[in-house]
Amino acid sequence: MLSVLQTGRRELRGSNPVIPPHRSLKRSNGNRLGRVERSKATYEKRKANRQCSYGGCLAKSELGHTRCRRHLQAMSKRNKEQYQKRIRDCLCSYCGQLPPFWGVRCIICRQRFTKHPLPYGARRALRLFRDAQKRRERERIQVEARHAVRRLLASGDINKKSAKALRLYAGIDNGKWRTYNEVGQVMKISKERVRQMLLPSKITLTRLLGDSVPWRPVTELNLMSN
Repeated sequence: MLSVLQTGRRELRGSNPVIPPHRSLKRSNGNRLGRVERSKATYEKRKANRQCSYGGCLAKSELGHTRCRRHLQAMSKRNKEQYQKRIRDCLCSYCGQLPPFWGVRCIICRQRFTKHPLPYGARRALRLFRDAQKRRERERIQVEARHAVRRLLASGDINKKSAKALRLYAGIDNGKWRTYNEVGQVMKISKERVRQMLLPSKITLTRLLGDSVPWRPVTELNLMSN
């Protein structure tokens, strides 16, 4: 019985002690951090001595680089193969996780290299689209205003000179709106006189169309001030 107990004690003393889980995790993290620090120190030392930083390579590094020519060529070859593979797989050439957006990089990686997340082509397309919308809205307003001018001229509520000025201003003859100066040159009168002649008609049209007119909306206050 005594020999059995002594044998058990010797086995317990010779066996590895049980390490608590939190201590083993702390020790593994410490070893990992220690390896990282040693790798950084080795890298800085080889860099300062102009040695290739790839593994245990004994060659001198190229000027302006941290690796020798052979390892630079190998790294360039791997990068090209990785780039071509990501392009074939329709993935971002930088992260290789998201699909590219208007180029070879995804919209997340674009923010690391450019000032704007949207590329120049996309911003230009949006600007052209907004300009086209404004131009289409302006043309729609001009067409509706020209129809209202035709109805006003057909009603006969304005005199002949004002009707002629309004017809020239709205471009009833050629489909192109004219300025006060162009109307005055055709009628041989001043630009201010054209403005005075068109003001009552503009007030009437503004009352009919609201703010959807191709000129700055006018009211009866403008007529009273003149």
